[in-house]
Amino acid sequence: MKRVAWLISLLSVVLVSCSPAPQSTTESGLDTTMQQLDLQLLPNEQWRLSTAVIELSFCRNPVNEALLASQMELNNWRLTGDETAFPPYRKDGLQQLQQVLAGQPFMLWQTDGTVSAQRYRLVMPASASKGDVAEQLFPAVATLASKRVICHTAVIEQ
Repeated sequence: MKRVAWLISLLSVVLVSCSPAPQSTTESGLDTTMQQLDLQLLPNEQWRLSTAVIELSFCRNPVNEALLASQMELNNWRLTGDETAFPPYRKDGLQQLQQVLAGQPFMLWQTDGTVSAQRYRLVMPASASKGDVAEQLFPAVATLASKRVICHTAVIEQ
């Protein structure tokens, strides 16, 4: 009987030590929000968009390629409302973008992308005023420009 109890406790220690480490809530929350945001046609009742567009390019071409999509492709994928409509490699690009945006009070919603750069609108919750969104634009660009994985940032007024 002692051997069985000892064996059970040993197995439970081994199983606990083999479990994956839990993710921080901010990373997993941002991940879920970024992927959910990417599926939506914006603006809507939950999110407010900037009028200006932020153009950025990752220093690694595979990330730029993962986010490659025309405006029409993005709109068609988003109209389905189904994650499987998007190409599977897109998740890799979104994960890289998510890492760049970790801890920021804003998100980016892609309007289109080429092999060399993507264009985004700054996104904040609908509770933010248009002024709040506009005021966040240039600090956002400065933050993005300071990241080592980003080689190019620009603001395009529309």
